Amino acid sequence: MPREKKDARNFACKLDREIFEKLEEYCKISGQSKTAVVERALQKYLKKNFEKMREFTKQL
Repeated sequence: MPREKKDARNFACKLDREIFEKLEEYCKISGQSKTAVVERALQKYLKKNFEKMREFTKQL
C-alpha cells in the first residue's frame, strides 16, 4: 500500500557549494533525505526566531 502524499510545496534555492557539500555528507551519513534535513533545520530556526521577529516588528 503506497504511502499517503504529504501536503507540500516546491521550493528551490541556490546554496553555497560548501554548505551543499556538508548537507550531502550529513545526509549520506545519517541516511536522511535532503528534504527532511532542511525541513527540520528550518522548523527549528523558525521556532526559535519567529517570536523575536514579531516583537521586533511591533516596535517599529
